[in-house]
Amino acid sequence: MDDIKKFIEDKFNIEKINEYGFRQLCGFTFVFQIDIISIKGMISSASIMPVGIIYKENGEFYFAPLHDAVEIDEIIKEYVKTL
Repeated sequence: MDDIKKFIEDKFNIEKINEYGFRQLCGFTFVFQIDIISIKGMISSASIMPVGIIYKENGEFYFAPLHDAVEIDEIIKEYVKTL
């Protein structure tokens, strides 16, 4: 099954991009998961989904996820790059 998937991805030049975006609003940092699928260099599907809120309280940062299926470690790595 993986061989067929790999063949199709190579044949049609399918690329999957998953990244996180951060937006400041009212003292909070909102975290968004951005998923993009492109076929032969053209975007065929894209989605932006809110996944959590980062806030600072008493000098420390906290992350409040909006649902359980969140990659917290990956979000922290990406957020630290923006500081």
